[in-house]
Amino acid sequence: MLQYVYVFTGAVSLIAVLIGGVGVMNTMMMSVFERTREFGVLRAVGWRPSQVLNMVLGESLALSMLGGAFGILLGVAAVRAVENVPTVSGFLPGTFSLELFAQGVGVALGLGLVGGALPAWRASRLMPAEAMRTEGSSAKAPQRVRWAALRNILRQPTRTMLTVIGIGIAMMAIVLLGAMGEGVADTVTGMAGGMGAQLVGIEADASVDLSKIDEGVVQRIATMPGVQAAEGFLTGYTSVNNLPFFIVFGYQPRGRAIREFRIVEGQPLTTNRQMILGRVAAENLNKEVGDTMRIFDRAFKIVGIYETGVTFEDGGSVVTLRDAQRLFGQPHKVSFMGVWLEDKEQANAVAQRIEARFPEVDLSQASAFAESVTDIQAMQAMTWGISLMALVVGGLGMTNTMVMSVFERTREIGVLRALGWRRRSVLAMIIRESVILSLLGAVTGTVVGVILGLLLNLIPAMQGWVELKYSVGLFAQAFLTALLLGIVGGIYPAWRASRMQPAEALRYE
Repeated sequence: MLQYVYVFTGAVSLIAVLIGGVGVMNTMMMSVFERTREFGVLRAVGWRPSQVLNMVLGESLALSMLGGAFGILLGVAAVRAVENVPTVSGFLPGTFSLELFAQGVGVALGLGLVGGALPAWRASRLMPAEAMRTEGSSAKAPQRVRWAALRNILRQPTRTMLTVIGIGIAMMAIVLLGAMGEGVADTVTGMAGGMGAQLVGIEADASVDLSKIDEGVVQRIATMPGVQAAEGFLTGYTSVNNLPFFIVFGYQPRGRAIREFRIVEGQPLTTNRQMILGRVAAENLNKEVGDTMRIFDRAFKIVGIYETGVTFEDGGSVVTLRDAQRLFGQPHKVSFMGVWLEDKEQANAVAQRIEARFPEVDLSQASAFAESVTDIQAMQAMTWGISLMALVVGGLGMTNTMVMSVFERTREIGVLRALGWRRRSVLAMIIRESVILSLLGAVTGTVVGVILGLLLNLIPAMQGWVELKYSVGLFAQAFLTALLLGIVGGIYPAWRASRMQPAEALRYE
C-alpha cells in the first residue's frame, strides 16, 4: 500500500513538474523573442553561438532555481502549518532531510535545463543580420483563420502550443484521476449492491482497507428487531505472480452474501482449503478448475470460476471466512457486513437503532454505500485538489501568455481604442481569447486522458482492481476548471489592455 502511495504522489509531482517545465519553456521562448535584436547585436560583435546558448540556459537555470527555492520554502511552511492541525499532527509528523531538499533542487535544475534547451538553441541559431532587422512585436495573425479570437492566439504558434500542452497535462490528470475515482465508486457500489442486502456496514471512521468488525457484533445485530439476517465477510490483499494487487475475499460458504458470485465453471465453495477464482483473475493467472494456488504459506484447490460483473471481485478470489481470517491474522473479525431487513422501507430507522447500540459500526443503504466511504471521499477530494493545482499553475502560465500577447499587440490595441473601441470591448476580447486558449487545452487533455484510461483498462493489473469510468459530470468538472482558468488567467492582461491610452499605445516601440 505504501508503494501505491509513493506511485500516486510521484504521479502528482510529475504532473506539476511537466506543467512547470512547459511554463519555463514558454517564458524563455518569449524572452528570446523579445530580445531578438539584442542577440543579433551580440552575434554581430563577435559572440559565438555557444556563448548565446550558455547565456540563455543560465537564465533558465536561474529562473528555475528561484522557483525551486520558493517552492521549498512554501513546502516547509505548509508542512509546519499542517502540524498544527490536531487531527493530523498525531500521526503525520513532518520530517525533512538533506536528500529531500537535494531532490527538490535537482528537479528545479532539470526543469531549467529542459525548459531552456529549445529557446537557447533557437537563440544560438539566429543570424546577426536577420535578427537585427526583426521587429519585436511583428507577429502576424494567420489570415486564413476567419475567427478573430482564434486568429489572434495563433499569432505565436509555438507559444500557443506550449500553453495548450501545459493546460492539457493538468486536464488529463483531472480526467484520469476522476475516472479512477468514479471507477472505484462504481466498484464499491456494485460490490455492496450485489449481496442483495439492504444495509451495508463497515467500522465507523475507518477506511475500506482497515475496517474490522467483531463477528460477535454481527451476530447480535442479526437478532435485533426488524433484522432478518446479518453476515460479515473479510477482505485481504496480496500479490500473486505478475499481479501486484490481488484481493482475497472470505465468505461463509453457505451464507447469503456469497450467492452474488455466480459460478460459470466447476462448483461452489463448500469447505476450507478450497478457492473459487474470478474470471479475470483466472485469465490473468492462467489458472483452471482443479489447479492449486498458493496464498502466503497455504495452498488452495481451485474448485470453481465465478463472474459478478464487478471488476474488483472478478479480479480476485473467494475462500472461506475462516481461511481468510487465518491468512490475514484477523481471528473472529470481518471487514464488511450486510444486513437483510424484514421491511425494506424501515432501512433508515433500523440503521439508526443499530448504530445507537453499536457505535463502532457505520451503516448505509447499499445504493448509497460508496458515497459514505472515506476512501472515495478522499479520492474525490484529491481530484479537486489536482483541479486547484491546475487552476493556480495553469492560471499563472495563462497570465504569462496573455500578457505577452497584449505586449505584442500594443499598437493594434491603441488603433482599436482610437477607432472608438470602449474599454470593456478590449477587456472582453482578451478574456475571450484566454478562455478559447484554455478550452483548447481542455479538449486536448480530455482526449488524451480518455485514450490513456482506455489503455490502462487493458493492463492485467488494472483489470483485477478497477475499471476507469467516465461520466458527464467528470467532463463538466474538467471544462469548468478550464473555463475558470481562462477567466482567471486573462483578467489581469485584459485589465491592462483596457487601461491603455490610445496616444501612448500608438507611439509604443
